[in-house]
Amino acid sequence: MELSILFVMAIILLRGFILEGYLISTGSMAPGLLGLHKRISCPSCGYSFAFGVTFDESTEQVEDDGLSDRYATCPNCGQTNINVHAVPVNHGDQLLVHKGTFDFRAPRRWETVVFRNPASPGEAYVKRITGLPGETLRIVDGDLFVNGSIARKDLATMRDMRIPVFDPAHTSDADEWQLPWQTDSGWVFSDGHFRCDCRTDISDVPGGNSLSATDSESGACWLKFHYWRWAGGSHVCEAPVIGDPQDAVEADWLQIREQLKSRPAAWATLLDFDTDRQVLRLRGVMPYQMQQDLLAWAATDSLRNAVYRLGATSHLCPVTDRYGYNSLVSSPELPIHDLMIDVQAAWSDDSAPERIFVRMPLKSNTWLLILDIAHQSAALIDSETRSVVRKHSFTLPSSGTAHKLRIEMSNFDRRITVAVNGHQLFEPVDVEFCVRQAEDERISDGSADFSVSSDVVLRTAERVTQQNRLAVGVSGGEVTLESLQLFRDVHYTPGRRRHAVDESYTVPEGQYFVQGDNSPVSSDSRNWPDAGVPHHLLVGKPFIVHLPSRPGRVTLGGVQLPIRLPDFGRIRRIH
Repeated sequence: MELSILFVMAIILLRGFILEGYLISTGSMAPGLLGLHKRISCPSCGYSFAFGVTFDESTEQVEDDGLSDRYATCPNCGQTNINVHAVPVNHGDQLLVHKGTFDFRAPRRWETVVFRNPASPGEAYVKRITGLPGETLRIVDGDLFVNGSIARKDLATMRDMRIPVFDPAHTSDADEWQLPWQTDSGWVFSDGHFRCDCRTDISDVPGGNSLSATDSESGACWLKFHYWRWAGGSHVCEAPVIGDPQDAVEADWLQIREQLKSRPAAWATLLDFDTDRQVLRLRGVMPYQMQQDLLAWAATDSLRNAVYRLGATSHLCPVTDRYGYNSLVSSPELPIHDLMIDVQAAWSDDSAPERIFVRMPLKSNTWLLILDIAHQSAALIDSETRSVVRKHSFTLPSSGTAHKLRIEMSNFDRRITVAVNGHQLFEPVDVEFCVRQAEDERISDGSADFSVSSDVVLRTAERVTQQNRLAVGVSGGEVTLESLQLFRDVHYTPGRRRHAVDESYTVPEGQYFVQGDNSPVSSDSRNWPDAGVPHHLLVGKPFIVHLPSRPGRVTLGGVQLPIRLPDFGRIRRIH
C-alpha cells in the first residue's frame, strides 16, 4: 500500500514539476508532428499520409465550398480527388515535455520547443527555434540566412526535418502515371524494387582502376531521377510555335481563346500565347481534356505541334514544397532545391558490384560519391574540378553470403553530406552561399502575382535540369535496391512578410525566432506583430510522442460505439 502511494506521489511530482503532456491540435509542424488529422491510404499507390483538418490562425486560404474536407491529394504519386469525407479524425500527437530544460541551458538552433503564445499566454505552441538572441535573420528562397550566411543543419537534424517526396515501394497502377526514375539498360523495376545486372569489366574503362577518376562512372548502369508530376502545380513551361505565318498563328490563337470560354474558367488562366516571342505558355500540368480540346480546335500545324510538346513537357517540373497534409488549404507551391536520397543496396557474394555511385546536384555543379565495394573505400569528387575532396573507408556489413549497404546523400543548405550505414562518412562539404546569390537564383518569391516571364521559365527549366542530374549507378555486379527514398528539406515560405522576409530582422536579446516545419500554414515569428518569443515563455523541450491513439468502433448490443485505440506506430523520439 505504501509503495502504491509513493508511486502515485512520484507521478504527481514528475507531471507537476518535471514532465508534462501537451496535445497538438494544428498542423504547423506536420508531417513530423501532427495536429487533428485524417489518416489516408492513397487508392492509387497505397501510400499512407496525414490529411490535416485544423490549421493555425495565420491560415486564411481554407476552402469554404463545403467540399474541401472530402478530397485529398497524395504527396507520393500525385493522385488527386481522393475522397476522405468518411475517414474518421485522429487526435493530434501528444508530446511529453521536459519542463525547465531551458532554465539550465539556452535553446539551440533547429531545436523543437514548447512555449507560451506571446499574444495569448494561456495557449501553448510547439515550433522550431531558428533564430537566437542578437542574430540578424533573412529568409530567401526557402533558406534561412543568419548574419548573412546560410544556416546549415547537422545530419541528425536533416533526418528529423526531411519530408518525403517519392518512395518507389508505392507506385500507381494508372496507365497514364509514370515512374519518376529513368533506367539505363541493365535496370529492371518490379514489386517496388529496382534490380540491376551490370557485370561490365570496368578495367577496360579509362581510369577504371583509379578511385579518383570520374571517367570510371561511364562504365556504370544508371538510374536517373526526373520528377514527373501527374497533375496541378504552378511551374511554368513554354513551347515555340514554328512553321506557319505569324498572322495565321495569331488568328488561330484568337479562335482558341474564344473556345476556352466554354470550358472550365481555370483553363484560360493556365494557358497564354506570347505574340512577341511566338511561344505557347502554360502554368502547371496540362489537363488531358484541355490537350484534346486544343488539338481539336487548332487550325495550324505549328500551334497543334506546340500543344503536343507543351502537354508532354508540362509533366516535368522541379520538386516543390507541397504537403499532402495541406490539401484543405489553397496556397502556392514553390520550387525547391534541397534534396536527400536514402538508398539501401543489397547483393550476394557471387554478384558483388565493383562500385556504387551516387550523383548529387548542387547549383551548376554535380558531386559524385564513389563507393569501392572490394576495397571498402569511398571518395567524394567535385565533378567540375574532377578532384577528390573527401576520402574515407567504411565497413561492409554482411549476413552470411548476403550484403547490404545504406547510403544517404544530401545537398540540404548548400552542403554535401554523406552517411553510410547510418553514420556520417566524412566532414560535409560546404558551398559558399550568401543572401544576394539566393535572391538572384530564386524562381518565385511566393507572391500572389507569380510572374510568368521568360526569365521564370528559363530558371524553372534550369532547376529541372539540375535535379535530373541526381542519379544512382552500379558497375560490375548485380544489385537490388531494397529501398530508394527521396526527401526534401523544409522550405520556409514568406508568410505575411512581417519579419525577416523583405528585409533583415535582428532578434532582440533574451528572445528567439521560431518557425513551423509546415511553413505554408504555420503561425510563427514571420507573421506575428512581435516576432520574438521571450525566454521566460519557454515551457520546455518535447522529447517523445506518447499515448497516441486512433479512432475505432466497438459493437455492443448491436450498436456501434466510437472508441479510441492505441496507435503504437506513432510513438517516437523527438530530436
